[in-house]
Amino acid sequence: MKKLLLIALCLSATTLIAASERGEQLTDEKCTSCHMTSSSSTKLKNGEMGAPPMWGVMKKVKSHFKTKEDGVSFIVDYTMDPSEDKMIFPPAAKEHFGLMPSMKGSVTTEEMKLIAEYLYR
Repeated sequence: MKKLLLIALCLSATTLIAASERGEQLTDEKCTSCHMTSSSSTKLKNGEMGAPPMWGVMKKVKSHFKTKEDGVSFIVDYTMDPSEDKMIFPPAAKEHFGLMPSMKGSVTTEEMKLIAEYLYR
């Protein structure tokens, strides 16, 4: 019985690690062309940010939603179907960056969920 439990735990951990790695890969592929993920980015130094930095987005999401599940659901919904009434940033962010374009066709809902889960780490 202990061996089965240990095997199940190892498989679960392996699955979580693989999902996290896939989430990181997808974030790099799908999000970093607009959102900075590092404060050492040349985009920041050159004032070329196309969207709020990812750490700012996640700080806002985490402060706005009480649970990780709600935050992940919001990220998936907003990125697939963004609108002004869903924005959680102040109006000045929209004035500066504009409204995020929909990611439909660029990322699947499941990929977006992996990205959101990874960002919530």
